[in-house]
This record gives sequence, C-alpha cells and structure tokens, in this order.
Amino acid sequence: MGGIAGMIRFDGQAVDPTDAGNMISLLKHRGNVLSQPIPNGLLLAFGGTLDVSATAPLFAAIDADIFSNVSTNQPFTDNYIQSGPSSFDDLNADFAIALWDAHQQTLYCSRDGMGAKPLYYVYQPNRFFAFASEIKALTALREVVVKPNPFKFREYLTWTTVYVPYSAETFHETIYSVLPGHYLQVNSTAITEHPYWQLNLTKFKGINNTDEYSTLFRDYFTAAVNGRIKGKQRIGSHLSGGLDSSSVSCVAQSLLIQQHRPSLYTFNIDSEQPEAEEQAYVKSVVDQWHPNHYRVTPLPDVLDAILKINHIFDRPEQFIIPSSFHLSVSVKAQELGCDVLLTGHDGDSVITTGFDYLTELVEADQWDQFKLAGQQFIAPRDRNLHYVHANWLQLSDQDRYEKYVLSVVGRSLKKQIRQKSLATFLTTLREQKQRFGLSESAIFAYLTGRISDRLTRKALIDNALSEDFKRQVPQRPQRSMAAFVADLTAKTQVELEEVINTTNIICNEQMNHIGAYYGHPYSFPFFDKNVMELGLATPMSVRFDQGRGRGLIRHGLRDVLPAAVLSRVTKANFVEYGTLAAQQLYEATQEQFSSASHPIWGVIDRRIFSKIVATVYNPNFPVRRKTRYNWLLSRIIYLSVWLGSLERRN
Repeated sequence: MGGIAGMIRFDGQAVDPTDAGNMISLLKHRGNVLSQPIPNGLLLAFGGTLDVSATAPLFAAIDADIFSNVSTNQPFTDNYIQSGPSSFDDLNADFAIALWDAHQQTLYCSRDGMGAKPLYYVYQPNRFFAFASEIKALTALREVVVKPNPFKFREYLTWTTVYVPYSAETFHETIYSVLPGHYLQVNSTAITEHPYWQLNLTKFKGINNTDEYSTLFRDYFTAAVNGRIKGKQRIGSHLSGGLDSSSVSCVAQSLLIQQHRPSLYTFNIDSEQPEAEEQAYVKSVVDQWHPNHYRVTPLPDVLDAILKINHIFDRPEQFIIPSSFHLSVSVKAQELGCDVLLTGHDGDSVITTGFDYLTELVEADQWDQFKLAGQQFIAPRDRNLHYVHANWLQLSDQDRYEKYVLSVVGRSLKKQIRQKSLATFLTTLREQKQRFGLSESAIFAYLTGRISDRLTRKALIDNALSEDFKRQVPQRPQRSMAAFVADLTAKTQVELEEVINTTNIICNEQMNHIGAYYGHPYSFPFFDKNVMELGLATPMSVRFDQGRGRGLIRHGLRDVLPAAVLSRVTKANFVEYGTLAAQQLYEATQEQFSSASHPIWGVIDRRIFSKIVATVYNPNFPVRRKTRYNWLLSRIIYLSVWLGSLERRN
C-alpha cells in the first residue's frame, strides 16, 4: 500500500484538527500513519516515509516504490538538494511526493511518469493547498464544496477511436490531479506546472541485432520484476495466458525458485465465454512452473461491484470491463494474504507487436520487403483478422493475401487521395495491382467495402448526450498531457500516444485504489522506465519478428515462457462477457432509469439511450460490433449510479 496527504495554509491559520482527523481516518487503509507538523501545515504519510532535512530546511511526505539502486536513506530529498525538482527524474520509481521547501516557502508535488501512484489536490489562493492520494480525503475538508464536474462527463461518455490525453480535471469541480511526469510548484498566490520526465532512447544506438535487443530486454524485464517482489512475502500475479501476464508470472516464479522463496500465487479470471477462453495457455504456464494457481470467476453481482468502485475510487467505474471482473482476483488475493499483485497491464503498448512495420515499408516504398512481410503476417492459420474481413478464417490463402495487402496499402492511398487528384489515385492503384498481382474483383470488393464502411460509420452512435447538455456544457480546452506527449514524441521520434494516454493512466490509478483497499498494491513491470525506454527504442523490424509480433518477448524470454505461449498469435475477445455484463447492469438499474427525476436525464438523450439498449440486446446484431454499444451503455450506467450515490450522500 502507501499514500500521502497534507495541507499547507497560507492565511496564518492552523490546520483544523477535524480536517486532519478526517484525512487520517479516510486513508488509514493505506498503511500506518506518520505525521509531520510544519509551521504552516501538516504532512502525512501512510505506509510511506517522511523525510526531514533540517539544514535545508526541507520536509517531504513520500509514497514510493524505488527500483534504482540508491546509496542514501532519503534519495528524493537528497537529490532535490543537489538538483532541484527536475531530479525527480533521476530515480526509476513509482512515486508520489509532496516536498515543502521552507526557505522558498514553496511546496512541490509530483508523481511518476505513468501515474502508478495517484496524487490529487485542491487549491484556494492565499488560503490553503491540500493534497492526498485519494479524492475522498479532500472532499471531507470543511472548506471544500463537493460538486460534480459536468465537463468531465463529455469525455467520459464519448466513444472515440483516438487516444485521449490524460487531463488534470477530475469528476469533482475544484479538485485536480497532478499530471504524471510533472511537478507542481505551489506558493500562496499561484501554482505553476512543469514537466520533468524524459525518455532516453539514444543509449541504445549501439545495438545492432535482434539478439542484442532481446538479451537486454530479458535483463531489464527480469530486473523490473525482481525489484517489484523484493521484500514481499506473498506475491500474486494475474495470469490470463497472454504474452504479457505469462511473461510477468513466469519470470516472477523463476526468480522465487532461484531465491528459495515461497511460490507465486497466480490468478486467472474465467469469464466462461467461448471467445475469451485461454485455459490451454494458462495450463501450459502452470504445468511448467507450478505456482499456487487459482481460477476465479467474475463476481456475480455486477451492480454491487460498481457501487464498491464508487466508494473506493471516488468516481465512476473506468475499466472497459466492469470491476466485477477484476475484484474477483482482489477478493481471493486478500483471502490468501498477498502483499503485492503483479500485472502485465497494457504491456503491448510498450513492447508492441511491431505490425506498424508494414506501414513503414509502404511509406518508404519498400515494396519487395512489404510483400514478404505481408505474407509472413498472414501465414499463421489461427490469426483471425476479423477487422479486415468478417469471415477471415474461411478465406483462401490468396483471398487473405489480397484483402490484407489492400487494407494496408489502402490506408496509404487514402492519405494520398486527400492530397492528390483522383486520376493520380487511380494510377497508383493500377500500379499496386500489377506489383502485388491483385485481381480486379479484389480491388472492386475493397472499394465497395470502403464505401459501405463509410456509410455504416455515419450511422454509428458515438455518444448519447442530449442537445441541452451539449449547449450548457460546451467543449473546452483542458489542462492535459497533450503538449507534453507531443514534445516527447518530437524529441524521441517515437509515437507515444499509445503509451501515455488517459486510458492507461486512469486504469493505473483505479488499480492503485483497488489494491490499497484490499491490501495488495498493484505493480507494473512493463511500465518500468528501463523496460519502456528499450521497448520504444527497438526497431519495428525486430518487434515484427517475421510476422509473429512481440519479438522482444518471444526471443528475450524463450527460455522462460512455455512453447504454447511463445507461439501464440491470438488474443482473447471479451465482447461476449462485456455484452452479458452490460445487460446485467441494465437489468439491475432499470428502476433508476424509470425515474424522470434522476440526474442522468440532465445529461443523456432518452431516445438515443433506447437505441443503445436495443442494440446491446439485439441477438441479430454481430457480437464483435457490439463493443462500442456495450461501452456506451455501461458508461451511462456507471455515471448514473455514481450521480445517484452523490445525491444520497448529500
């Protein structure tokens, strides 16, 4: 666990004992409290540390898991004395820190680059600044007015196919989140925000081949897992059977065996839906490494799980699949006494498939290499490219080749047609036909399919927001990580939106809250800074791995992972469970939606909502196309339940 909280007053008043007591009471589940009074405020650490440097003078409340080798008991404050707040980047760590520099009369608040450790704040100039690892500790303060933030609803309820930058706004007006990879500089009259986090990809320039990249990945990833199990007694790990969770579980168990420590506890969530079936891969890991393995099923009461998340996380559910899924592991891990849960969460955003290699080849006009790479990519018989063609597995080899080539080349041509004439576009298309031996019928099918897709997309629902709500709550710029990510992308020449986005960070935050509540913090080996830097620096051709993808893992961990997992090219599909969960949620909350006075109807258009419900329940609507509608229905219900709980609380 771990957490921090505190308050600095700028108006000469003492911190109200009731405020301090409420903060302690609401965060005590995060660990034993340490308290440090300072002349104009109070710092609290829960299961963390309080650093004091009397000579500076500095005071800091810190919640940190440090994975670097350090030679001092106070690395954050010692580094700050040497280099200032930019030194927060010196350590490979998951952390949240609040550091009071008494000489400057300035507070610095910061958190790690991927937001593994949350940190929220409220600020009233010339009065006070308060911070905490959980929002509930701030809403309990006597001077904070608790009011939902409708501007956050727009983002939350809108389906999008692009990565959304993480923003500082929360679901509570006047309460904000410290942006990951940034630090706040706070004094009595103003807050300024500065990025500190950098990625150094140039250190890998001397690496020349796949084996060197893979060996370094093995070393970095093993060190990342080892740093996260160090000092822990009962270690748990998610094990879905995919490459990410299997990599974490296999490396962790191999280390525990080498260190003569108790075996790993692994947890597999079985949704009991055919398209999400992964038991054969899970069994291969269990048979090879013999952890203490537990197979759990999602909690049966989906609504109760959502209400639990409202309490734990102080906002609506954020996961795509409701937390009845994830809480099943936490309940079992708590029962077994695990004191950490490892997860492979979103490892494929860091150690990517490398399938963008094909697009790189197209854009570089390297057609011979593209032809070979395309053939390698479609070669695995069990790889189902349903997004290229609904009946992909039933297609002949030639049909697969033609449809896949056109899907990749077509994206490039689509960019060209916006910039060039139709005649040029058609000439280019004829050249590609000859180059790849494409049939007239394949090209015709591709073009008509594109037209059909465009017409279909026009009919898709992106949100159910009412026109009144849109007028009353117009879109507005938010203070977000967009500029920071763009700048980091320009410096590294690597697209970083896939890694640093609101989905990844908000899920990290929710897992942190769940872990703190159930007594076993989550830890993310794939978000270790060394692992991230290597993964992002690795050439696409190495990642592509002759069409298999995830080359760093397949080569780097070939002596650790079972053969079945190493050769796996499929992913589980949880749309079936998502549909079932959305239906269960709707049926459990129908009474709320029947009330015309429920606050959700100040946000949602009833007519559009009814269309979404009808689609989710329509047995003739293709299951794979229900993802968007399951998401929209679930999010509307999550928000309605949260708004209802706020009303009852007030």
